[in-house]
Amino acid sequence: MTRPVVIAVDCSTTGSKAVAFDADGVAVAEARRPYARRSPHPGWQEQDAADWWNATADAIRDVVTSLSSPPMALGITHQRETFVCLDERGEPLRPAILWLDTRAGEQIARLGSPEVHRLSGKPPSTTPSLYKLAWLAEHEPDVLTRTALVLDVHGYLVQKLTGEVATSWACADPMSLLDMATFTWSPQLVTAAGLTLDRLPRLVAPGSVIGTVSGTAAERTGLPAGLPVVAGAGDGQCAGLGAGVLTADRAYLNLGTGLTMGVHSASYRWDRAYRTLASPVAGAYTLESLLSSGALSIAWFRDALSGLTGDDREERLERMAAEVPIGARGLLFLPYLTSAETPYWDADARAAFVGLTDEHGRPEMYRAVLEGLAYEERLSLSLIEQSTGQSVVSLVAMGGASRSRLFTQLLADVLERPVAVAAEVETTALGAAILAAAAVGLEGVKSVEEATGRMTRVAHVRYPDDARGAVYREAARVYAELYPTLRSLFPQLSRLRALSTPQA
Repeated sequence: MTRPVVIAVDCSTTGSKAVAFDADGVAVAEARRPYARRSPHPGWQEQDAADWWNATADAIRDVVTSLSSPPMALGITHQRETFVCLDERGEPLRPAILWLDTRAGEQIARLGSPEVHRLSGKPPSTTPSLYKLAWLAEHEPDVLTRTALVLDVHGYLVQKLTGEVATSWACADPMSLLDMATFTWSPQLVTAAGLTLDRLPRLVAPGSVIGTVSGTAAERTGLPAGLPVVAGAGDGQCAGLGAGVLTADRAYLNLGTGLTMGVHSASYRWDRAYRTLASPVAGAYTLESLLSSGALSIAWFRDALSGLTGDDREERLERMAAEVPIGARGLLFLPYLTSAETPYWDADARAAFVGLTDEHGRPEMYRAVLEGLAYEERLSLSLIEQSTGQSVVSLVAMGGASRSRLFTQLLADVLERPVAVAAEVETTALGAAILAAAAVGLEGVKSVEEATGRMTRVAHVRYPDDARGAVYREAARVYAELYPTLRSLFPQLSRLRALSTPQA
């Protein structure tokens, strides 16, 4: 007998994916459609919002076509902080501005404050939408004047699917426009962004039914009209849910383009050691560190510096790096290719190799990149533990880079605690599926916690090696001095970049 399924949509930075899961969390069908992003000026990152919908609709149609019976519900997760400005007809007024866009440095310096941090849970940084909206108000005022509605990616897809002007508070909160103590729009933050409350969507709890598929959307996607659409959460929070992290002594480690580490919190707290997000479990919180150039650092080295060709470039690099002694023969890599987030929140910070000699080559440099990412996570984890007073005893890794045996073992050794690897590759989509399954009581499971226990599992566990850990402990101590030592140079380098950039 065919088992019932739910469909999860993961609308990410590079494409939209639809995955059908059964009640045990097994993926039974999936499809993906890619889309492009562009950078019209240095630091700018933009996309066409219409691409999100077209890619999502096409991916859903492919999945629905492959199913033997209609799905029971649909859940959504998405790239966070990215937003689009719509006119009164619901058409985009300009390209959407992405989470990794760094144009709003002046606005961050002027508007970022301890009070904004307290209200929003987000230290001032390049990612929150608040500062980019303020940039629009100053540099493209006609756009905001004509804006009838500002939507996050989740809200945009919900409107396309259901006609509802609504989003989940766990999807909207990374924009830094919410009062995180109450999960409501903050008039103070909305005003700082140059907006008014009437131009923002209705907020609902994650895991609640936000609407049903309209007739128009049914024709476009192949979904049945009236299908429940369940409010989701941002991709980081959903990844944590898909990894089964619902207690404070366990952390998730999402090894994607941006590298995020998060822990669960029952109460609201804020600190520069992390950004505070709404948990997929309504009413709770996720405390998350962020490194925007996580797997981006790996891809950058592979594409720009490795000199290798072919689809097996990363595997070949790993084999080379595995032959290099731990510590990369004294070479360190500071992985701030785009900026520094946790715990420094420095938009001017940039990456650096430190300790290069003529004895270092491609293998040492690649190992240093992997170790630099691990040292950064060790620093983040120690600061989260200091802030919360709660020890993290194990971590669950997911994301593309979690398939690397070398990197996951390296993480376990540097962090000095077990790192489990999630069994489901599409962990982020699984988090959205868990919310959808619980909302409609798939096969009798009606709570998020129970659905999480049933639908998540790990493939294997990497255990730390004490001898390697001792060496990495010393290297991590040196690594922790890199940013403080280089900090004063970064603004000067930023000015040099500006001087050497051709003017339009």
